[in-house]
Amino acid sequence: MQSCNFQYQLNLRTITGANMSGEGEKSIVFEKTYDLIRAAKDVEAAVFIVRDQYKVANVTYHLAQTVSGNVDAPFVRTTYPDKWVSRYLLRDYVKIDPVVKEGFARQLPFDWSEIEPSPAAYELLMDAIGHGLGPGGYSIPVTDRSGRRALVSLNTMEPGEAWSAAVSANREDWMELAQLIHRKALFELHGSHDPAPALGPRELECLFWTSQGKDYKDIAGILGISEHTTRGYLKSARFKLDCANLSQAVTKAIKLRMINP
Repeated sequence: MQSCNFQYQLNLRTITGANMSGEGEKSIVFEKTYDLIRAAKDVEAAVFIVRDQYKVANVTYHLAQTVSGNVDAPFVRTTYPDKWVSRYLLRDYVKIDPVVKEGFARQLPFDWSEIEPSPAAYELLMDAIGHGLGPGGYSIPVTDRSGRRALVSLNTMEPGEAWSAAVSANREDWMELAQLIHRKALFELHGSHDPAPALGPRELECLFWTSQGKDYKDIAGILGISEHTTRGYLKSARFKLDCANLSQAVTKAIKLRMINP
């Protein structure tokens, strides 16, 4: 199987704001980008800001699932050309896209050169390059306190040593910007009335195992905590979800994509 390590031998030259000399200059780029995103009217404007400020080829924000009333659909904003977006949707590439697949499975940021694509995914990547998209990139998974998953990806035309240096110099700033864009997406979708409350990891784990038919004793054994503590986590989760009983709390958590049954 051919690797997705598109480390072409390209001329090394400055390709992003990361390669500017001096920590002060890098900080200026980050602070300017941060302020511009905060002031941006929406997420679409935000991804174009990141693209232009860091001089990368493209930027995409992908929220796996959104809930607004009875609407449940992906929320994606990108700088990719409309022609490619249309082709991507028409061919249902999201089902084989290795970046999306890896992005929603991983917890930590990753360079696209780390991915080993399937033959079908490799064809997708070749198709993308044939349509003028960059062969390399860096993706940042985002998981918020409500358990929602999002992915911010930066695409480059020139993977190689220059790109690696750019990632190394900017990864911390990009992670912070990814969180900022995610917060902006949630506000764009829900305003100040975010339907998903902030549940802790243990509360979510207890809800998940409840959705699997486990009782308090079972969950306590699985998680290595007392039955009393298990009851406490489930009670607090139910209160935060504003539900009268545990069955309703589990149903609401599933609807909000906070847990996957």
